Amino acid sequence: MNSISLRRIAAEIMKIGRNRVRITSTNDTKESLSGAMTRADVAGLIKEKIVYSVPVKGRRKKERRKGNGPGKRKGTSNARMPEKEAWMKRIRALRKYLNKLIDGQYVDKSNKRMLYLKLKGGYYRSKAAFYAYLKDNNLLLKDAKEVK
Repeated sequence: MNSISLRRIAAEIMKIGRNRVRITSTNDTKESLSGAMTRADVAGLIKEKIVYSVPVKGRRKKERRKGNGPGKRKGTSNARMPEKEAWMKRIRALRKYLNKLIDGQYVDKSNKRMLYLKLKGGYYRSKAAFYAYLKDNNLLLKDAKEVK
């Protein structure tokens, strides 16, 4: 099998792009590479680390932050992320968090209505503020730090 077909099949098996596939080419491996005729043979080469994948390059944090300063922004902050959408995103996250706390028995179910209405009224600005309120008012039955 030629190297182009080998790379294509290896990429499909490993579920990556063809450019990330590398083939070790030493005198010992050339025979096994030319002998690979089926997908199973290529999978065996991957297992033996003769054919392997290169990690994703990615971008540095500084590069990711670049290009979104005030000079690149066309709309107002409300146009870019409407206040209503921000509210919906926040309230859905808080409601999901409240349900997880109740399902995991970190908070008593009898307090749900009171807490739900406070969520609806915008009493808590974030999950952290909500958790702090529960902790300060002794509404937590057990420590819920690990609940996300």
